[in-house]
Amino acid sequence: MNYKKILTISIVTLLILVGVAIIIGSNKYRRVFFIDSFHNPIESKISSKPNKDYSYEIVRIKGNTNDTIIIQPCQKCEKLKLSGKINQKFMNEFKTGESIMHFKPYKATKGKLKIVHKIR
Repeated sequence: MNYKKILTISIVTLLILVGVAIIIGSNKYRRVFFIDSFHNPIESKISSKPNKDYSYEIVRIKGNTNDTIIIQPCQKCEKLKLSGKINQKFMNEFKTGESIMHFKPYKATKGKLKIVHKIR
């Protein structure tokens, strides 16, 4: 092999490793739920880093259900009832502490949802 091929392979490998490290590191403050079984409620908790202030806690819910679900995007937020085709994003001010999101299937028995809960 010539040095150009070795250099190219080394750079590509390095970029892949850096990308994996970024993805793994950024997922610590992010939870993703794929829901296709509407039997159990979900409570997601994300704790902030000590001595770091954040701007927002964000909950994004996307998908569809055959009936009503209940989502509480943050601890101080009102519970919301959603049904049918859902594409909602909730952003709330968040500084430090613990971000808590609640999901309850309520009357829904079928559907597919993706819920992303994160702080930034």
